[in-house]
Amino acid sequence: MVIFLVKMKNKMQLYSYIGSQEIFDALDFNFKSYKISNSDDVFFWIKSTSQEIINNSVIATFIIDENHNLFINDRHSEHVLCAGGRKVLSAGEILFLIDGKDISINEISNQSTGYCPKPESWKEVEYALKNIEITHPNYFTTAFDFRYCQKCKSINLIKEDFFLCQICGTDLEKEWNFDKE
Repeated sequence: MVIFLVKMKNKMQLYSYIGSQEIFDALDFNFKSYKISNSDDVFFWIKSTSQEIINNSVIATFIIDENHNLFINDRHSEHVLCAGGRKVLSAGEILFLIDGKDISINEISNQSTGYCPKPESWKEVEYALKNIEITHPNYFTTAFDFRYCQKCKSINLIKEDFFLCQICGTDLEKEWNFDKE
């Protein structure tokens, strides 16, 4: 069973992994994610991992660690792998747009059912992105809101302010609730 923990540290919310225990147990934590400190690091990651560039862009899984560092991995990898099993300040997907020797972030979301970060985690993402000086949007281009169903133990993606469990039909809490197991 995965334990739901959220910790406030200097007004920063750390998110624990809340996804599948089977996924967590199968991870190889010797795997190293790519820390991004500047645009050259993104180009290095693309080349060294043979990322497929489609329409001058590449999508990655990302996390922001507790020190506001941006780490990325292949889009098809789990956020918990990218985080090395640790807590994060945010997690999601990021789309890098490549224009010759320039790189920018064209899209970014908090889409992570492994951590279910609040849209408010943007402030931590923005802080990290400003430190690495890559042009980026002013907010998540798509922001997701997640809720935990206490009855059937499922993770729900909230759409159009519809707070009803997609699995069992139970009413869901209006506030983020992954810290209430």
